[in-house]
Amino acid sequence: MWNSETVEENKHNPVILWWTASFPGTSETRYCSNEIKCDVFSNRNISDLYNVEANLFYASNIKFDDLPLPRRPKEVIWGLYHEESPRNVEEMMHEDVLSLFNYSSTFSRFSDVPFPLQYLNSFEDITNMKYFVPTLEKNKYLNEISPVMYLQSDCETSTERDIYVKELMKYIKIDSYGICLNNKKLPNKFTEDYLNKLHDDEFLHFIARYKFVIAIENGICYDYVTEKFWRAIKVGTVPIYFGSPLIKDWYPNNKSAILLQDYPTPKMMSNYITKMLNDDTLYESYLEHKTKRLVTNAKLLDEIKTRPYQIDALKSATEFECYVCEKLHERRNGKFEQSIVNKNHYDCPKPLSALTLEVNPLNSWAYSFETAKQNAASIRKKIMTVD
Repeated sequence: MWNSETVEENKHNPVILWWTASFPGTSETRYCSNEIKCDVFSNRNISDLYNVEANLFYASNIKFDDLPLPRRPKEVIWGLYHEESPRNVEEMMHEDVLSLFNYSSTFSRFSDVPFPLQYLNSFEDITNMKYFVPTLEKNKYLNEISPVMYLQSDCETSTERDIYVKELMKYIKIDSYGICLNNKKLPNKFTEDYLNKLHDDEFLHFIARYKFVIAIENGICYDYVTEKFWRAIKVGTVPIYFGSPLIKDWYPNNKSAILLQDYPTPKMMSNYITKMLNDDTLYESYLEHKTKRLVTNAKLLDEIKTRPYQIDALKSATEFECYVCEKLHERRNGKFEQSIVNKNHYDCPKPLSALTLEVNPLNSWAYSFETAKQNAASIRKKIMTVD
């Protein structure tokens, strides 16, 4: 429900409507920089009262058979907010759908309002020693746990991470919790609803004992970096990572993770892990953000400084609302900008297998990529031909 009291009695403000339901739920006058403001609503009924000049869409809740048609691109801005992987809405991987929108706010650095660091809770998490277990102590834990931890309950992913981990298990010991490839039980205190305990202090201390954590994303997109990577950084274990091709841009230091691409077979990866297990100095070279409290990556530091909003989803949404609000005021002042979202704004290519680092044509997600491409073309044709 929307509360009219939170919106100014001023029909001269540009009106922005979140067409999709639930997130972020804004219904208020949004005050932005340069003394501009817009009325932002989340209730479609206001379209009977106001002239809506921009529709915003939260991609996870979008329904392509329920859109504000006709499109009228010269009159109404469409904005796309999307923070999830492509498995959420596969049509978004294709430019036929992306180009229906004028502006975007996504994890891609090329988005209009980007948030590539959305899963970094705070900069302090990188260097904070709260959960960190020193190497000598981790070495002692090896008497009771494996050097590598794997924790997944989504077993059918486009990256085929279970297939990779199963192969890696042939060469090195891995404690696999969760449903996928389970070979070890979680302590009883974590078993009930553990997916909602992944950020609890006690669980983070549990993870921090491990020297390595496998962090394979469920989708491969440029700048799509999730808590799988940042949780490992936070607790001070070394992530074995496969996901965003641009992940090195967000390393705290030159060496902060081991990439599957650098050791492209499970055998090669296990050999390198074994080498690190026998060389504490080499191992600790990956943990200088903890051992030396050091962050040397200027790109990461600049991103945090330049876009502090992005570690809070609601602040990111507010930033996007203000970005669109500014464009509406520019239009009213006679400045019409022809802007169309392209693939760079949400760059998720056909999924690669973690095992082969190539597209597996037998992977059902590779097949659905092509199906989604056809669907995207049909959606665009239908929308752009409605009068």
